[in-house]
Amino acid sequence: MGYEIVAKKSLTAAQLAKVKQLAAICNEHDGIALKINPSMLEKRTGEHAEDFLCYEDDKLVGFLGLYVFHAKEAEVSGMVHPAHRRKGMFSGLQRAAEAECRKRGIPELVFIVQQKAQSGAAYMQQIGATYEFSEYWMNLEQAEREALTRAVRLRPATDADHETLIQLNVLGFQMEEEQVREMAERMANDPHTSTYMVVAEEKAVGKISVSREGQKAFIYGFCVHPDEQGKGYGRQALAQTIALLEAEGFAEISLEVACENSRALGLYESCGFVVQSANDYYRLKL
Repeated sequence: MGYEIVAKKSLTAAQLAKVKQLAAICNEHDGIALKINPSMLEKRTGEHAEDFLCYEDDKLVGFLGLYVFHAKEAEVSGMVHPAHRRKGMFSGLQRAAEAECRKRGIPELVFIVQQKAQSGAAYMQQIGATYEFSEYWMNLEQAEREALTRAVRLRPATDADHETLIQLNVLGFQMEEEQVREMAERMANDPHTSTYMVVAEEKAVGKISVSREGQKAFIYGFCVHPDEQGKGYGRQALAQTIALLEAEGFAEISLEVACENSRALGLYESCGFVVQSANDYYRLKL
């Protein structure tokens, strides 16, 4: 084996810069947009090995990152330099990541595969991973906005909203409560993230979160309680969030939506978001 794989609990600034540079090379070569979550790489806890670096002749030629939101699974995103593929490097990175997950008792991996990556789906089939769903990455592009009304208002979430947020996540995203609570604990106190309650008639009917990184804002965790859907609350909440971020001067506003969720996709498109790329998600049981 002519390469070396190094497991890291956190990345130095120089290592992170090399990972970003490698991603840029792969994106340019393949015409894709890899989802490596640089902001999460910057905020590793240092408790577990979650980043795996592959070197050949002291040059970074491969990377795989684990993103663990709860104990039932780890999301996986990775890449190998175009000039160093077909050498078994990604398989080596995968084996190292699997060993770490087994040590931590994480039973499943969820691979994030860029839909345009020609070798991605073939590799998933080769390792026996099962396709689950796809998501669109969307950027805000169009200038026209819907007029805001007073039917809905946003307010920052407080500690008193904790249980309401838990239940909104359970109902809005059909997740197990145990997993929702674990995710909430892992993501608490993130200085880059803000969560807002969607309030109608003085009652919290939904939630929406925003991650701010430099000049980029990412909208996520957006849902309206099932009993309150169909009343236009979601559209107004999204419009107000966009207005808030534009007033703050963000140059890029993005979000993700499941490709199968045509209702949400239509809402986002009507508010000016345009599909940029798509990611396929594959599950592998260890």
